[in-house]
Amino acid sequence: MDGNGKHSRTDVVRKFGVLLPLWVTLLLVMALGAPSVFAQGGGPSYVSGELIVRYKTHVAEWNKADLETRLGDRIVRIFKNVQARVVKLGRNRSVEQAIQEYHRDANVAYAEPNYILRTFGSPDDAAYPQLWGLRNTGQVIGGVASKPGADIRAEHAWALTTGSASIVVGLLDTGVDYTHPDLATNIWNNPGGIGNCPAGTHGYNAITNTCDPRDDNKHGTHVAGTVGAVGNNGLGVVGVNWKTQIMALKFMDASGAGTTADAIDAIEFAINAKLAGVNLRVLNASWGGNGYSQALLDEIVKAGGQGILFVVAAGNNATNSDASPSYPCSYRATNLICVAATDPSDNLAKFSNYGSSAVHLGAPGVNILSTINGGGYGYFSGTSMATPHVSGAAALILSLPGQGNLSVEQLKNYVLNNVDPLPSLNGRTTTGGRLNVCRAMPGCGAPAPVPPPPTATATRAATLTPVKPTGTATRAATLTPVKPTGTATRAPVTPTRVATPMPGSFYLSTPRWVLLRRNSPGVVVVRVTSSGGFSAPVSLGVSGLPQGMTAAFSTNPIMPTTGGAISNLTITPGNSSGIFSLRITGVGGGQLRSNALTAIVW
Repeated sequence: MDGNGKHSRTDVVRKFGVLLPLWVTLLLVMALGAPSVFAQGGGPSYVSGELIVRYKTHVAEWNKADLETRLGDRIVRIFKNVQARVVKLGRNRSVEQAIQEYHRDANVAYAEPNYILRTFGSPDDAAYPQLWGLRNTGQVIGGVASKPGADIRAEHAWALTTGSASIVVGLLDTGVDYTHPDLATNIWNNPGGIGNCPAGTHGYNAITNTCDPRDDNKHGTHVAGTVGAVGNNGLGVVGVNWKTQIMALKFMDASGAGTTADAIDAIEFAINAKLAGVNLRVLNASWGGNGYSQALLDEIVKAGGQGILFVVAAGNNATNSDASPSYPCSYRATNLICVAATDPSDNLAKFSNYGSSAVHLGAPGVNILSTINGGGYGYFSGTSMATPHVSGAAALILSLPGQGNLSVEQLKNYVLNNVDPLPSLNGRTTTGGRLNVCRAMPGCGAPAPVPPPPTATATRAATLTPVKPTGTATRAATLTPVKPTGTATRAPVTPTRVATPMPGSFYLSTPRWVLLRRNSPGVVVVRVTSSGGFSAPVSLGVSGLPQGMTAAFSTNPIMPTTGGAISNLTITPGNSSGIFSLRITGVGGGQLRSNALTAIVW
């Protein structure tokens, strides 16, 4: 760690030194091992000796300083947009112990670990570049004939617009090779003064707190090419958007690892740039992890308040994100879109996460050709590659005459309400379809049937294979998720949709945290409330219990009431301390509800 409380690449991801050349994981997932990283009990890993703390509104600075001084801690960073701070722990306390101490103070809104995040990516051995995601003619991809028409209809959209340099897309990633010949023209240039950076710089590096976001991994550069490689220039590939400006926001290091605090710092730069007059409308997040961070969610919501769409990867664990959340995909934020990956035959990619409530739509994410460091090109697969297709499409919609002032909600609806319905995504995403940028643009194509309302997604990791470019430009991009390990965290309370529910609905009310002593039972109150005439029994369950921990409901099943029927959940931890991510579910009347609960055992 340096004097500013930042963590070096070796600090965060030393244990991945052997694995990363194979995985190139680019959707924030937890790092393993390393002196500054702690992992226990099957939960996400986090930086040891640090917390992210937010105090309640109107708490005086001297009250904050008094608590931190009494605990022996010191501030290393402040996030003004969400009024949170990173504190360095003193007195050799564990993160679990420190969280408990902060939560005892009535002035504290929350205290949480500084989680480790990772990119999502996976190896790919495709032999020759073919941009099937933009125009699929049935070409052979990876030795298999693809399905004609299994693309996002980019050529039809380009007949109306190829983008606008007045619209900026921010890439929260490993950085961007801003000297790449197929990207340089479309790289954002700081006019001077934004984020205290000089004119001519291209974004921000949250790891070093400098103005040089150069990519040292390849993942961010690959994502950039799919969003906005220069079009019609006779070079390599083309992006979904030929002209959009790309702002590089580096918070992940050469291994593809980053921290929650650095992610928040990078988003703060983007928000402040927007407030300074930069027309930044989209942030791309091709990464993830399984640790719930209220501070990160607060920052994403803050970005939405500034008209910024937040597009994220679903993850690459081939799991149901409704049951096993991946963040930021599983956050509930009105400005968030979560993207699964599809293959050249319009199937859900074998590695892609899915979820009828968490993941919104699919986009091409298998054998995607795009730019890589040093002026080259390569194939990657992953939800990391699917995500920039949607980000580029969103910026393309905004470039259409008369559409530049769309609200973030309107822009999200254009994308989600005009997909191509696919059997492979029916019941696995909220829309049941794959991105169609033409249908999403007024005047381009007849709109598809309006699908169910939106929700989030997850992704996994990918690897590149350099390829010599030929012919005119094309594009591609994506990441893949990696299985997380480490200590537990918390997650948002999230209802899930199910087809043909009975009249009315029910919902669960539960706390987000519970503090428990080892081998001592604790009680969590679960309230089940009915509305709209719902009158079916609800069966309760709890998942994610580590070895040695037990749980039992006082009433199960339970009949919901309008005032809220109560079932007490008794949790008895074993002999292991740590932070554990649990999930409380309720099923009844053809409906499913699911809330996250973080158990802190000390």
